[in-house]
Amino acid sequence: MHKLLITSFLLCFLHIFGQNENMDFLLYKNVLEKSDSLFTIGKISEIDSKMVMDLAKKSDHEYPLKYFENSLQLFKDSKYNESAFLYYLGKMRTTDFNNHGNGHFQPSTDDNVILEEGLFIYMALDADNFMKVLKMAKDFYHTNDYLYISKNKGYQKVKSPEMYSELITAIENNKSKVQQELSLQRDEMKKHILEYLQYIKSN
Repeated sequence: MHKLLITSFLLCFLHIFGQNENMDFLLYKNVLEKSDSLFTIGKISEIDSKMVMDLAKKSDHEYPLKYFENSLQLFKDSKYNESAFLYYLGKMRTTDFNNHGNGHFQPSTDDNVILEEGLFIYMALDADNFMKVLKMAKDFYHTNDYLYISKNKGYQKVKSPEMYSELITAIENNKSKVQQELSLQRDEMKKHILEYLQYIKSN
């Protein structure tokens, strides 16, 4: 059950790895190095809450794309917790938009893959931090309406979007088991990222 929940948080990395050689793996190398360093010095969970909450409130007035654009920029700026907050919030807002908006939105495949996988590399290092950011995103989602569509007829929020509540509960109930599975996934991704970068370097 835990493994199924964790796997649902990222696309099939090995499948994408073999298909998309244009992906910027240097971003992945950076997140690996930064996350390892921050974890070592006990700063893995630091987040600029005021900045990212303000950005989220501004994004709430716009098309769903804005959450992912802001998340990607923060990711490139090595603001990984802030990026993750907006990414997970954006996924929830997208569900609401597609249910009650005026059309259908789907994030750009390339950008979504970078965020999905890159943020997982960071979040998987510390289950407590993963849970903290998920809770922040979920709490913001439930206490703030998506103003871009909130006046649409029938607007309502999803009770447990993107299975975030289930993963939070899994971490709370069996953190050591979940952390082990997160670490295994991260180690596998790290192995292939470094192999790919070594391949590029030698060719």
